[in-house]
Amino acid sequence: MLKQRLQDDLKVALRAGQRQRVDVIRMALAAVQQAVQAERKARYDAAVASGGTPDGGDVELSDATVQDVLTREVKRRRESAELFRAGGRDDLATQEEAEIVVLEEYLPRQLTADELRPLVAAIIDELGATGPSDTGRVMPRLMQRFKGQAEGRLINQVARELLNRQ
Repeated sequence: MLKQRLQDDLKVALRAGQRQRVDVIRMALAAVQQAVQAERKARYDAAVASGGTPDGGDVELSDATVQDVLTREVKRRRESAELFRAGGRDDLATQEEAEIVVLEEYLPRQLTADELRPLVAAIIDELGATGPSDTGRVMPRLMQRFKGQAEGRLINQVARELLNRQ
């Protein structure tokens, strides 16, 4: 499991004295733990709402859920890096980008814009979209199809580019 891999890599990084890697993995594990707490609360609230007895059992997140958590952490860091660069703090932006590199080791490889174009074009053709006015109809399908494989911003950018050509 991905969570176990994070925990194992944390131990290795601690032994190797890789301070930055340790910090990033700890932050990632903290984010995963927050997701566990949120799931536990959701289950408790659902049990109470249905009149059942709340189950205080352990919550084990799937690898897909852990990947979603890590993807959010990467997105957060990308946005922070952009803001730091805009504010003239290249040192902090560089630090955020270094953290992204560590986190991306635990995620599937992301598609590039060039790899996405033909795939997005095929879905646009399949849906019969004819122009920018169809963006609202195309985007949900694209987001569902490429979840975890590409960032939403990139998917949107490629889709708009292709729809504007039609």
